[in-house]
Amino acid sequence: MLGLLAGSGFRAAPLLMTASLVMGVVGSVASVSGTLGYRVMIDAATRHDGHAAVVGVVLVAVLFTVAWVTGVVGAMQSSILTDRVSLLISSRLARLTSSADTLELLEAPARMGDLDQIREQRRSIALAPRTFLRGLQNVVRGGGILVLLATVYPPVLIVPLLGAVPALADRRASRLRQRADDDTAQDRLMLGDLFTLTTTADTAKELRISGITGELAARHARLAERVRRRTVRAAGRSAAWEAAGWLVYAIGFASAVVVLVLRAAHGHATPGQVVMTVSLLRRAQGQVSAAGDTAGAVGGALRTARKLLDLEDAVAAARRRVGPLLPVPRRLADGIRLEGVTFAYPGAARPVLRDVDLTLPAGATVAVVGENGAGKTSLVKLLTGMYRPTAGRITVDGTDLAGIDPDAWRRRTTAAFQDFARYQWTARQTVGAGDLPRMGEDAAVRGAVERAGAGAAVDALPDGLDAQLGRYFPGGTELSGGQWQRLALARALMRQAPLLTVLDEPTAALDAATETALYARWAEAARTGAAERGAITVLVSHRFSTVRTADVIVVLDGGRVTEYGSHEDLLAAGGPYAQLFELQARGYLGPTRLPRPRRARTGAGASGPDSGAKTARDSAAGTSADPAPVPDAPTGSGTAESPGPTEGSGTAGGGSGTARGSGTDSDPDTTPPAEAAPAAGS
Repeated sequence: MLGLLAGSGFRAAPLLMTASLVMGVVGSVASVSGTLGYRVMIDAATRHDGHAAVVGVVLVAVLFTVAWVTGVVGAMQSSILTDRVSLLISSRLARLTSSADTLELLEAPARMGDLDQIREQRRSIALAPRTFLRGLQNVVRGGGILVLLATVYPPVLIVPLLGAVPALADRRASRLRQRADDDTAQDRLMLGDLFTLTTTADTAKELRISGITGELAARHARLAERVRRRTVRAAGRSAAWEAAGWLVYAIGFASAVVVLVLRAAHGHATPGQVVMTVSLLRRAQGQVSAAGDTAGAVGGALRTARKLLDLEDAVAAARRRVGPLLPVPRRLADGIRLEGVTFAYPGAARPVLRDVDLTLPAGATVAVVGENGAGKTSLVKLLTGMYRPTAGRITVDGTDLAGIDPDAWRRRTTAAFQDFARYQWTARQTVGAGDLPRMGEDAAVRGAVERAGAGAAVDALPDGLDAQLGRYFPGGTELSGGQWQRLALARALMRQAPLLTVLDEPTAALDAATETALYARWAEAARTGAAERGAITVLVSHRFSTVRTADVIVVLDGGRVTEYGSHEDLLAAGGPYAQLFELQARGYLGPTRLPRPRRARTGAGASGPDSGAKTARDSAAGTSADPAPVPDAPTGSGTAESPGPTEGSGTAGGGSGTARGSGTDSDPDTTPPAEAAPAAGS
């Protein structure tokens, strides 16, 4: 830890650090020696020795000039050195957060608090070289002061030694303040979040429309007052300790001055010795104060450095494996399996996924549906390796994902999220970040842009792909939410030959026409990837017009897999998926278009739908679940007036009539299939 503080200056700028050391030592020696000139000058004047008095004046002038010049130059060097070390520490912190295998470092409450304190106090580490130089100067000056005091009257050496009392008091006060900082870390984190919410343009519209700006300001004030009370209380106790320490030192200093004056009055000391000794004792007081400040700065830097090193150790431990890391298969033959997977976020009271057994077949498009909070995004985080299961395991073609090189796995995955990042770079960089080695290839970037439907938006920019994006830069172009999302989709499309593609509500900000076109492109890419390398596409969506096209649909509820099968299988089962599908379809078609699925029955002209829906447990065991009993559909006769995915006059549910529509044209992406339409019988 001390090596981190002391060595950071030499790592950042070795020559500058060495020059600063030399300047600091020379300046400290000159500063202390200047007081010796006082003694020579004053004693010569009292003896009426003009030559010696001139020598004393010149000595004082030269030594203090050297001390002043080295101080000015040293301050400039120290400032430059601090900036370089600050950049070094910031880069180290950035590498730390980006090298973590999982998101725990950024999302776990305890780690978030430590990381936030490191961000806020990393300046203390950046100032470590300056603190080290000042500490060295204090040692040189303090040593010189003790030597000169001993030549006059050794008993006065007890006064500098009394400086340990304020130093110890300062140390105690520093611990009290740090404890207050630790106790208020979460509150200060919330204060920062509230401040960001109320002072950024991204949230301004919603806050004003909802009228909660006043409430947020009041909450910020209450939280700030709670932090203030805690810190003020700690500051008061710290001040009491510091005052007591300095009182002890002041009594010792005053006593020493009285003794020196009495010695001079009795002829045991010269006036020059008295002046030099008093000056040195005052300098000693300054050295004690500087030592206390240095100790406090070192203590703060050590605490921050300890948190940084602890986080680095945690990241290293998480990356440490027993045995060599395994490669990612070139193509998927079996697929991805979740075996008894349970997952809880760090610090959470309950798991978000419980005992999940699930198969994602190679080459399949798998849709994941469920209500908010069902665990869909958490499942995605596990599949992409952002977290590891709390219990159970995930296998890729039979190999435990925990044993596969995480960097290699992520290179074979790509994802588009609803909460996408808005990189305020050039358009080329914003898209090319999805595959850094190909960022400079115009054809690759342009192809991804076109596949994401962002070609028109990029062409409209002043400099095309080289246009600066974002409002925070001169000449930058601010995009709409939909345009930002298209660029995020293009970024996901940059990755070549992924084995796993995740689409987590990636079109929330897009219009219906654009969404339909994009999903058509994704479907084509999924078919190509499945044929070439057995690639799996995972689609998380609330829109059943998209979900129904998946090969396999997984229904999550309360962190468990409650249904598993194709769209037709799940409709036939009449379970939660069928109910959700019917609910959404009614919004488009009205309540008369989609009755409940039919009950299987026997007799002429009527048969129930085949039961293909399976739960995850049934699938693993190789058994089929019986369809849920549902009431018979009404019968009648009529013609199919509105074709769905299956057009014409085929029978529905085995009856002798044809599927009857409402007489209006409908969008095939939102019209339910014929087997879910009202059945007609004779």
